[in-house]
Amino acid sequence: MLPRECPGPVPTPRVAGWIPAFAGLLFALAGPASSQAILPPDAAVKAYQAGVEAAGRKDWAAVVKRMDEALETGHRDVKEHFGTTRNYVDLYDPYYYRGAALMELGDDGAARLDLARSRDAGLIRRFPEYGDLLARIETLDRRAAALEASKAATPTAVPAAPTAAPTAVSAAPTPAAAPRPEAGGASVEGVLVLFSAGDFDGAEAALAALRSARPDAREVDLLQCLVLGTRYVLGGESDPMLLSRARRALADWRARGGPRRSEEALLSPSLLAALNGP
Repeated sequence: MLPRECPGPVPTPRVAGWIPAFAGLLFALAGPASSQAILPPDAAVKAYQAGVEAAGRKDWAAVVKRMDEALETGHRDVKEHFGTTRNYVDLYDPYYYRGAALMELGDDGAARLDLARSRDAGLIRRFPEYGDLLARIETLDRRAAALEASKAATPTAVPAAPTAAPTAVSAAPTPAAAPRPEAGGASVEGVLVLFSAGDFDGAEAALAALRSARPDAREVDLLQCLVLGTRYVLGGESDPMLLSRARRALADWRARGGPRRSEEALLSPSLLAALNGP
């Protein structure tokens, strides 16, 4: 499991005025997706095979680590008959194995995304792992449906009738919470507004909607790294999966060719140290 130590607190931005400017800066620095230096197939296959072996041992944290390493080589597409004479696999599908491992580790949301990528690529259906893939997706769908049903069934408290006359001095108004963007209108600015207000749940929900609307936008990976990493540093040390997910988002950003200057503009030095740590 990844270490929980962090070099120090990371201040959460609170000034709303920086949001539009930074959103524009993020797009400017990210720029169009550039071609990434892709390592030889051997590098991807070696990491992938190590991950498959870890799955056989049910060492799920190692599976996630090795599949991340395989994807970081630049070989991000599911392939059949992939590799070289020395290192070769009939099926190269890191998303299936990483999704299965994340599900075992309790990260259902990220697991569902990876397993859907594997299914949508289509190659796994010709291999024995396909049955397990479908069963896992069905299980995750049932869990999500049950969670939504339990939320819907929770009774809403009925406010009690006032028992006393109102006093002459009214209480100071409670500051309104930052509005959460609707799923269909999720934007970089919306994520940053929620993040700057300390509404991490809202920021993650907006990120999920933004990723659904723009699955190939690499700036979403960097934003997810910011939100999850900061949440971990500011009090999530009891949940090491926050740091693991933040590191995975940063790895995805870099694998997509995201420039380091964007990382330095958005992530504090102490947060970067935690994300790049052992």
